[in-house]
Amino acid sequence: MRRFGGTGRTSAKPRYEFRRVQAGIETFSGAICMPRHHHDEGYATVVLAGCLTEVSFAGRMHAEAGQVLLHGRFDCHLDKANERSLQILRLPWRHDTMEGQFYVTDPDALARLVEIDPDAASAQLQADLRGVVAPRDRYWVDDLASALRGGASVQLQEWAERRGLRPDTVSYVFRREFGVSPKRFRLECRTRSAWRDIVRSACSLTDIAFRQGFSDLAHLSRSIHELTRRSPKDWRPRSG
Repeated sequence: MRRFGGTGRTSAKPRYEFRRVQAGIETFSGAICMPRHHHDEGYATVVLAGCLTEVSFAGRMHAEAGQVLLHGRFDCHLDKANERSLQILRLPWRHDTMEGQFYVTDPDALARLVEIDPDAASAQLQADLRGVVAPRDRYWVDDLASALRGGASVQLQEWAERRGLRPDTVSYVFRREFGVSPKRFRLECRTRSAWRDIVRSACSLTDIAFRQGFSDLAHLSRSIHELTRRSPKDWRPRSG
């Protein structure tokens, strides 16, 4: 089973090692599996041939030729492909709030342009993007991920009981599908959302911490540093 997606090691510990991607076309053959990993820069994956399954903060997605997976900064995801041949195009992507699965009408034009100018290809991608692709097979684990991602306080036992499920089954299936526990997934979603508040708003760090569901400022600071390798204060825009 072949692995792909840049260099670096994946760790189960909170101290992440970020994987880098390079703009351009890549072709793979045979089954592919990339365990859950992290990126500190945003990028786009355009599927040129075959089908790629990705599970990220945006949910479980199955992208076919002509479809696009967008990742903002500090995304975490796993990838799978069982196609005989998979060809993808990776491009820079700097629009953190625009993520998920989309499609383009002429992916081959992007593939030609990236050979000349990756930034121009990225700009063309943004101009050519079309609507979000609806999930192909919605499952209760997707509903749980959506609830965890939404910032609401989710009690796993209550959530499971309302759906006639055992809490241990819910936790097991979620970890199997998303590569991480529901608790860790929710923390990372909150941390990433808090990071966006820090870099874009003038709210105090304490206000951001409580608004995003952290117990206190110290909890926020630890989580931000774990995810980004920098403290919340380091992310504040510099004045002057």
